[in-house]
Amino acid sequence: MKLKLLDYREIQDLPNGSNVEYFNDILYLVNDDASEMIAIKKWQTQAKHQLLTYNDPKILPGSKSDFEATTIIEVNSIPRLLVLGFDIKDNHHKAILVNLDDYTKEEYDISVFYKRLKETVGIINIESAAIVLGKLVLCNRDHKTSPENHIIVTDAEFWKNQEKAEISTISFDLPQTPNQVVGLSGLSYSYKNDWLVVTLLSESTDKEHQTTGDSYLAVIENASRKVVRKKMKVNALFHLNETNDGFSGYNMQSVCIRSEKSRRVKLYLLADKRGSNGIFVVRVKE
Repeated sequence: MKLKLLDYREIQDLPNGSNVEYFNDILYLVNDDASEMIAIKKWQTQAKHQLLTYNDPKILPGSKSDFEATTIIEVNSIPRLLVLGFDIKDNHHKAILVNLDDYTKEEYDISVFYKRLKETVGIINIESAAIVLGKLVLCNRDHKTSPENHIIVTDAEFWKNQEKAEISTISFDLPQTPNQVVGLSGLSYSYKNDWLVVTLLSESTDKEHQTTGDSYLAVIENASRKVVRKKMKVNALFHLNETNDGFSGYNMQSVCIRSEKSRRVKLYLLADKRGSNGIFVVRVKE
């Protein structure tokens, strides 16, 4: 496979970007504490919507919520943006559903489901999500002290029956780099090609220099078959920092599909560099 960098745009309106999704010609960006969602069309901000508020004086300074996983899902035939994470305001894990027709939202406490996840895989650090043939696929990136990564497969609307929703896990084979742990950061699914596209970040294992390192992009072919196996292997891996100098210094946080044709996809990659956020447009093809 080949990867080509097509464009880059800095996003001024999102101070702490973590998630990006694309639907009906609109980019949706959610910052990592889920306080704000921004809708962008043709690189122009169309709307801003507050998802969660943090004006509670009991919240300690420096503390924040952690919402790292998003995907587009249909509920009752209506497209919704699903946002998953931890809300520090009431100390609960939550699923937020944003109606993409009118931007109304619903919140669900998913603590019961996350308790089951913790019993299954130990450390819970859900970084990304995607829908694969009606199932919700989650990427769980463990801490650098426990560097195993998992793909978790569950029911698309798991919050409706948290006690009995499916939980199956798949080990994810990652590249080995000297003195670094490579972890999952973003996930998207190409239905036309049956590909999972994954972004990865490396972190130093040196306790004195615990910094984010290089970024990677991986493609997993025949994804719908692999999400029912015990282990998932990468078919193509791009070390982005070596592929193009334009990626140097950027940490890839999220990925979504802009368009797809047979054996090729165009992608949006959300990246940060020293506190600023930008979107890379890339093409991957065989």
